[in-house]
Amino acid sequence: METDGSRPTPHEARAALDTVTESRKSLAPFVRSPRWLYPVQGLATAAMLIGLPISLTDYAVGTGLLAFAIIVFSVLPMAQHTPGRVVFDVYTHRGSWRFALLYVIPIILLMVAVLVFHPIYEADWFVYLAAAIGFLLTVVMGPMLDTRLEHAVRAGL
Repeated sequence: METDGSRPTPHEARAALDTVTESRKSLAPFVRSPRWLYPVQGLATAAMLIGLPISLTDYAVGTGLLAFAIIVFSVLPMAQHTPGRVVFDVYTHRGSWRFALLYVIPIILLMVAVLVFHPIYEADWFVYLAAAIGFLLTVVMGPMLDTRLEHAVRAGL
């Protein structure tokens, strides 16, 4: 079998693949999020979970909490850019999006629950409990998502 000038030799192809593998392995440790990211995201999630139903009865407080959450969620992607960090979205990256559903789906269910049950039972404790669960879920699952993403990048997924 002849090789023409445009195709690499088997040795050149192997060397190129080895270079890509080494690049992935060296990149993987830098996909981790800053330590402050998930606690801040958890606070915004809690504010959103409280603000959604409370805004129906106390417009000023509820809207203020929702505005805080929206601002934080809008600023977080820009605030993550730091020297020495490679920013990947753990929620949409093909190597971690399925695992991310284990976080996203419960948060959506919490939002639906507070919007449905708070007006019916008028139980503020339920809203605060949902907010605490949302905060804890974010703080616990966030680093786990980072670890999953790091393994996915290292594996070339």
